[in-house]
Amino acid sequence: MRGRWIVGVMVAAASAAAVPAGPTNGEPAAPTFGLFPTGAHGSEVNLGITARGVLFFGGWDHIARSADDGRSWVALPKASPVAADRVLVVDRTTGRVFVDDTTLACTVLSWSDDLGQTWTVNPAACGGGATDHPKVAVGPRTLLADPTGRLYPNVVYICANSLSHTPCTTSVDGGVSFGPAVPAGVAEPDKGRVTPTCAFQGVPMAAPDGTLYQPHGQCGAFVDTSGDNGLTWERHAVVDGEGASSGDTPDLAVAPDKTVWFFWTGADWQPRLARSTDGGRTWSAPIPVTGAGLRSTLFPVVAAGADGRVGLAFYGTPDAAADWAGNPGDAPDGVRWYLYAALLDGRRPPAGPLIPTRVTPDPVQIGCLSKLGRCSKFNIADYIDADMSPEGGFHIAYVDGCPPGCTDAAHSTADDGWVAIEERPAGSSRSSAVPG
Repeated sequence: MRGRWIVGVMVAAASAAAVPAGPTNGEPAAPTFGLFPTGAHGSEVNLGITARGVLFFGGWDHIARSADDGRSWVALPKASPVAADRVLVVDRTTGRVFVDDTTLACTVLSWSDDLGQTWTVNPAACGGGATDHPKVAVGPRTLLADPTGRLYPNVVYICANSLSHTPCTTSVDGGVSFGPAVPAGVAEPDKGRVTPTCAFQGVPMAAPDGTLYQPHGQCGAFVDTSGDNGLTWERHAVVDGEGASSGDTPDLAVAPDKTVWFFWTGADWQPRLARSTDGGRTWSAPIPVTGAGLRSTLFPVVAAGADGRVGLAFYGTPDAAADWAGNPGDAPDGVRWYLYAALLDGRRPPAGPLIPTRVTPDPVQIGCLSKLGRCSKFNIADYIDADMSPEGGFHIAYVDGCPPGCTDAAHSTADDGWVAIEERPAGSSRSSAVPG
């Protein structure tokens, strides 16, 4: 299959406030990425990796699987009868692959225990209420115990946008049945309810101790947390003020040491990173991800590895058109968008800005981007994805809307699914064999 290569360079600065990159000072070395087409297509894509390193790519037309770290892909049997706002998550403790799609009235959850060869489908996994942009998380039990020892070992969560609030529903049997949807928001024990809040949110993430985190960015940068498997919630601001966020969907990752990383786009359309070491109650000052001369950014994603490395990825543009305020949905036709990434050692937080590197040599889109603003082309809609492999390599799933031969906005309408695979040092383990 066709592949492209580019060496990513994390720029080092002489100032002590800068984030150096290189093996001599303990920071992650400048990453090298291989870029590979998956054969899948869709305006929103996802990536999941099993404990043995098998990759799954969630496109809208099909799910693809790779056993050689993204270098070749096979199309899998159809998971569900619909494919809209598709989300794919891999439970690394069991190997089960979850895929969720929305019909707006509900969500259709599918799962596979044989690496995508066959699928079980639950067409009623919403827990009630209209849904959009569903998300799936899997994590350990905290309150919802299994006295029989026969249920699925982890709790499965489905959260979705529901116009006025963010409902989350849970399953204790691996996705077969779900409880009622509980709005994630500010708990009011004296009134016995949870206040509905802004609807649009990022992907929920379960920590190793079972705490569930739900990132928000529509009405400010904040995180809802639940320590009892989604039954009750607490809210914690990452930064104060509704103007702290652009409204773009933020992302969140939890490291094995329970450090929480929140990655979002500010109101100035610049990316920022914050960390919490106390379960999301308090947060560090925002760490700018800057220095690459970017006018605007979108679709921030973050992943944390077992070795403490943290990877960031997003779309960005260096083009600053006249009278353009930076909203990607209002970008003029000449604006070129690229995939960017940055890596850091999460065990030693940076003292200054992170400097990202451009991953894609060619634009992934020209002109307007996303469903924001006045953009009328939805070939790239709401999100991309990223994950760390078991051996610690940073993997990014993205949509290329401007394939070879595309030179202007009029032709930048593709929805090709690609992965950017960080090259790891010689001797790192690769994926194991899979059936088929």
